Amino acid sequence: MSFRFNRPTALLALACTVSVAAADQLSAFPRISVADGRSTTTITAEVRDAQGRPVADGTRVLFNTNLGSFRENAATTANGIARAILVSGTQPGIAKITATPLAGGAGPTTLEFEFVADRAMLSSAREYIEIVAPGKMRYTVDTRLIGATGANKAVSVRFRDIEIQADDVQVDIPNYEVRARNAHLKIGKLVKDFDELYLKLNQRHGYGTTTFRGHATQFITTQGKWLGFAIERDDGSLDFDVQPDRDRYGLVEIKGPTLVPCTSTVPASNFEFQPILGAPSSIGAKKAVIFPGKLIQFQRADIYVADNKVMKLPLYQVNLQQSNSPLITEDLVAVNDNTLAINYPYYLSLKPGQTSLLRFRTGEAYGQRSYSSRGGAFVDYELNWSHGEDMEGGMFVKGLARRDWRLGVQQYYRLDSRSTASAQVEVPAGSSFFGSGSINRQFDGWQMSLNGSATRSLIGLRYSSQDFSFGATTDPRRTGKLPFQLTYGLTANTSSNSFSNLTQRAAGIQARLQSFPITLNPTMSLTTSFSASRLVGQNVLPGITLAASATVSKKLSSQSALLVTYDYMRDGFNDAVLGQHRLSATTYWNGGRTDFQLFATKSLDVDRMNIFGDLGYRLSGLWRLSGNYTLDKYLANEYLDYNIAIGYRLGWREIGLVWSKRTNRIGIQLLGATIN
Repeated sequence: MSFRFNRPTALLALACTVSVAAADQLSAFPRISVADGRSTTTITAEVRDAQGRPVADGTRVLFNTNLGSFRENAATTANGIARAILVSGTQPGIAKITATPLAGGAGPTTLEFEFVADRAMLSSAREYIEIVAPGKMRYTVDTRLIGATGANKAVSVRFRDIEIQADDVQVDIPNYEVRARNAHLKIGKLVKDFDELYLKLNQRHGYGTTTFRGHATQFITTQGKWLGFAIERDDGSLDFDVQPDRDRYGLVEIKGPTLVPCTSTVPASNFEFQPILGAPSSIGAKKAVIFPGKLIQFQRADIYVADNKVMKLPLYQVNLQQSNSPLITEDLVAVNDNTLAINYPYYLSLKPGQTSLLRFRTGEAYGQRSYSSRGGAFVDYELNWSHGEDMEGGMFVKGLARRDWRLGVQQYYRLDSRSTASAQVEVPAGSSFFGSGSINRQFDGWQMSLNGSATRSLIGLRYSSQDFSFGATTDPRRTGKLPFQLTYGLTANTSSNSFSNLTQRAAGIQARLQSFPITLNPTMSLTTSFSASRLVGQNVLPGITLAASATVSKKLSSQSALLVTYDYMRDGFNDAVLGQHRLSATTYWNGGRTDFQLFATKSLDVDRMNIFGDLGYRLSGLWRLSGNYTLDKYLANEYLDYNIAIGYRLGWREIGLVWSKRTNRIGIQLLGATIN
């Protein structure tokens, strides 16, 4: 963006306050993006007051991110909804996105959003593992393991072209690891039976004990390790003498659809099952569909606390990105600030490719960095569908039977191996319309993207906004022997906003220089980027638009690290809101009894600052002390809150007493206590 901008007027407008509010929910579509410097994502903030009502139309919301950038950092609400377009940066990683209503006493809400390195990783994020167990299946919430048993190879595991039928199976979800006994394996054209099997699903690699055609003559195990096949000499050494090929039994290595005799050292732990029973909380089911790193769907689910069944549900889903408690029941019922909080989903259908549910929620947290809660009861309908990496979408109706309901539809398509498209439409309470879409196409050596979004009121306060952009850029190219890669191309955009009464039509050229990580010493590295563009047209900043960043990563110890980033932006629009120079830092310490995390960002030429800090200290096995600190400051608008909490563990539950500066009172946190 390169609008001509009246800085004093803009800053005064953004500093106006209307009511106490918080961005209760932040969401992103698409839910994951590529760090290619041009892909766009719509970030939506739902802004409500302490009673659960949408804030007044026109309330300003300030968006910020430490990875990528927003087309416009400030947006206004309509029916309690504010949206901003996030443009991906060139660094993969987890972006911390914040939305802050510029209203008196308002607090920020945060969202973590992932940028992946390439489109191959984007496709793999939509894959799933399916497990069917007519006998017994149990998922442990704390360790994220699934164990299943069934006589006569009744347990089934499927992933891509891999199929496993076995008597006993254990799946380590974060690591894509499968352990199985008495297993039948199929990978492509390979079909084989194993007494014991270990397989990394996403790598198509593993080990097993089975018959094979080969020349080794003896099977050796020693010191808890599998050593493969060899003849052991009198002096203890191993002799892999060539023997006549014949059917033999022993350890083999699985390399995709190929088996080879194993001659390497393999830890025996690869085949050992971990304990499942006795976990703090677990789920029994007949079928599970796992989207690694995102969610697990269960059919005919039994909820256990310890080994005691406390609930039975025909369908249930666990969000792996949000669930932090070792007790699954705490995601359903909790007490926040002396207020009962309920988030109960009733699933209508749950299967690979389609999920539908009704969700009842009330007493939700008032902003994601506060121990306070807000009022309001909501019933939502959600329908989601997908077809692997080729298609993903959903439809929702938030606030059924409420005057402030929301209707939305989202859709993503992989048109072919080189093309993708996405679209989103929302109609809040029938009073306004929002739509966005994008198309991306990869060619030989370059790629093209077309993005657009539009908002228009249907009743009430009249407003409209449009934003359309086109880009054609080369693939990254190495700059000789230098540790940089260069991209360049053409760009064009047209934008208008009736609130600010601004219109821009521009076209021009752009170039980006991105460094590879530069090693400064064994524990420190530097990554830099620089981009420049020259636009011509209506309401375009004269001269060249510049953006640059430099990030230093320092490993302080095995338990701690520090990340410091300097950002420079001169575009005549966003720099008027957040300034041209910004410094941000992230650090953590996890060691012994202490856990500490800190995120801070400061504009150097505008009065803008964010500080989020969390500290936890375990006093004993039963008691722990914790707290958090939140400062969100922009001009005259400031939100400051800090909390001190003490928690006592009852079995696997925790009861907490929390004092908050904002409420100046002690609140009770029970079950789903947000004590770090």
